Amino acid sequence: MYLSHPVRRMRENPDEGEELTVIVRVAAQGPDGGVGEVTDEAVEQVIEDIEDTGATVEDSLRFGSLRVRLTQDQIEEVCKVSDIASVETNNTIGLGGDAGEDI
Repeated sequence: MYLSHPVRRMRENPDEGEELTVIVRVAAQGPDGGVGEVTDEAVEQVIEDIEDTGATVEDSLRFGSLRVRLTQDQIEEVCKVSDIASVETNNTIGLGGDAGEDI
């Protein structure tokens, strides 16, 4: 799983209770574990698993990405969710739609 540099730093040294928004990209599922496409079922399962950590999925974006609101101390649990390809701060990639977090 890819973690942007700011997310990696927050995972290693979280500020308890400090909120942020991240973009979570669901991993593509292909035959025999190969490269494939992001299925609706995989997205729904990842949403459920993320919400089980206490984080909030705010929006489903294009290309199997999700906008997730969480606290820095929840990053570790979200990173344990299977079928996640990456976790990046909201302003790292162009799917966020606004300036997002300035980290």
